[in-house]
Amino acid sequence: MSESTTTIIVAVIGSGAFSTLVSQICGLIQRRAEKKSGASEGLRLIMKDKIRVLCVHYIEQGWIYEDELEDLMAMHSCYHDKLKGNGYLDALMAKVKALEIRGVGV
Repeated sequence: MSESTTTIIVAVIGSGAFSTLVSQICGLIQRRAEKKSGASEGLRLIMKDKIRVLCVHYIEQGWIYEDELEDLMAMHSCYHDKLKGNGYLDALMAKVKALEIRGVGV
């Protein structure tokens, strides 16, 4: 992967567009996953792990950038509502939402 490709990927992940992209991808994957039962479960497990890891990171850090919170909330919404995840992550999300929220990150 070239340096410019990596820079573009990092810029997209750090932007508000990432949450929209995640939501669209989740919708597409959900529709396809309904046709493939194992794919939906696999995606749900991956999303659960990623959200958990991010929540723990931000809680340990003690604060979160506004755009990071938006992205995390979009991921949680996709996991919880579209992929029919359980409420396991709700307590962690509540702790993250209670953190100091700083302006938009890099």
